Amino acid sequence: MLGFPELGFVGGKSKSLYGRDGHLGITLVKFAGDQSGFKEAIRLAEHFEKENHGRKDWDRVQSQTLGKDDENNANLVKVDEKKVDKRRVLYGYLGTAFDLDKVDFDTRKKAFIESRREYKPPM
Repeated sequence: MLGFPELGFVGGKSKSLYGRDGHLGITLVKFAGDQSGFKEAIRLAEHFEKENHGRKDWDRVQSQTLGKDDENNANLVKVDEKKVDKRRVLYGYLGTAFDLDKVDFDTRKKAFIESRREYKPPM
């Protein structure tokens, strides 16, 4: 999958994350390692924040849903009554150095950490 074209983001490559017990429920989206990739990653994170699906929202949902049925939770699954279709609700945020422990070794060693404070958007 390349980004989220239905949301207007096409620049990233996604990778599902797995642990010992299988899928972690986390998908990493990697962008180009340049200013345009960084800008696109920030734009995607801001999109999720505006939708109330950012880091704080994900942390809140995780604490409320621990051990509960995911399929019937409106915070995790959106039901389209017309199509009788269920879709996962997506949450997203810009990862930090503290998030590196959630990714596999190969991704960790290729990661590039840059300070968001030093990022200056083009005028």
